[in-house]
Amino acid sequence: MTTESGRRRLPWPRSIAGQTMLLLVVGLTLTHAVSMLLYTHDRDVLLAATGGREFAHRAAVVVEMIAAVPAAQRPELVQAARATDLEVAIAPENPLVRGHEADWRGALIGRLLAQELPRRAGRITVQVFDPQSNAGLARLGPANTADVRASVGLDDGTFVSVAGSLPEHGMGPSGGALASALVMAGAVLALSFVAVRRMTGPLRKLAEAAERLGRDVAAPPLDERGPEEVRRAAGAFNEMQARLRRLVEDRTQMLAAISHDLRTPITLLRLRAELIEDEEERGKTMATLDEMEAMIRSTLAFAREDAEHEPIQRVDLGALVQSLGDDLAEAGRPVVCADPPPLVLSCRPQALRRAVTNLIENAVRYGHCARVSMEARADSAVIQVDDDGPGIPEDRIDQVFRPFYRLEGSRGRETGGVGLGLGIVASVAYAHGGEITLANRPGGGLRATLRLPR
Repeated sequence: MTTESGRRRLPWPRSIAGQTMLLLVVGLTLTHAVSMLLYTHDRDVLLAATGGREFAHRAAVVVEMIAAVPAAQRPELVQAARATDLEVAIAPENPLVRGHEADWRGALIGRLLAQELPRRAGRITVQVFDPQSNAGLARLGPANTADVRASVGLDDGTFVSVAGSLPEHGMGPSGGALASALVMAGAVLALSFVAVRRMTGPLRKLAEAAERLGRDVAAPPLDERGPEEVRRAAGAFNEMQARLRRLVEDRTQMLAAISHDLRTPITLLRLRAELIEDEEERGKTMATLDEMEAMIRSTLAFAREDAEHEPIQRVDLGALVQSLGDDLAEAGRPVVCADPPPLVLSCRPQALRRAVTNLIENAVRYGHCARVSMEARADSAVIQVDDDGPGIPEDRIDQVFRPFYRLEGSRGRETGGVGLGLGIVASVAYAHGGEITLANRPGGGLRATLRLPR
């Protein structure tokens, strides 16, 4: 993944489950690493304290033995002490140079040695040399151990030098530690996958229900299960869907009732218009009444289609479009339909037939012909209807989908309908989760594109 500046960026999971699992694994791995570091430090302190106490005790015994005998007998004790793993020497001066500062282990062993030799506490020097130290001293123990050297001043001004090795320390993570980290990461991945999937499952269903609501406001309600927050979100979604359903039903019923009730006064007006003596005035009045009645019939049909919930079926969309084009061509309409690809789609076939029919009839009425084509894409089915008409002004393309809107205002039956054709197409497209768009073609004419999700 690259950013706009061209720098590569690590991929980041887009789903809640992926992000949660990544954070859990990374967080627990870092926590495990920190705990291993703390454990290693505590182990080093324990090893230093244990090994340092043993070294201090043995060094104190050697120093006391050497201090208790005359100077002439001391070389024999030094040789005897060297038979062990300690290196003992007697020097007239302190052999430890201050250039090598003692670390925390040297200070710890110095205190332990001072407890063993309280009378000589002020004349004790302890230094610890790590394996990486370049002190010019011969190694006393294995390469991965630290050397400890102590110098104790005696009453006669000489110094007893005792050197030994401390247990190995500061080791890297062992194979067991790495194996435990891998096992922990695998267990966290497996458990978090199950737990996160269980928690995010209701969220996926909520997203699917929201997408389904865009196609069918009468879809069944969502199960209110899962964590408390998800249950509350599902409950709020169900309540919103119920309000939308009531709103649509109330609007449809009101529209149908108004259109139905208008028939009675129109019939009365038609009867009264028959009594008009002026033939020209009577004709104009009757034409106006015919126009009103056509609007009411169209409105009732529009409301009835909104109110009727046609069941969803799996149909061959290509065959449906082909049959529409063939029927209109046989009826003498200038319609050309390219061979569509076979495509089975879940849809409301009658509503879709009416939408495609409206697009073709609009193309024939205003564009003199209709050329119908269909394309099967990975995620959608696309139906295109081209004509050779004058097109639509760019600033009015979005307005033609509004009910009862027409580019010319006569609303006469000889020049078109009442302006519900494209409104019905848009309603059918939105009910299927798709969209309808209009665009002026560069070579002239208009292209209507109906996209339906697969």
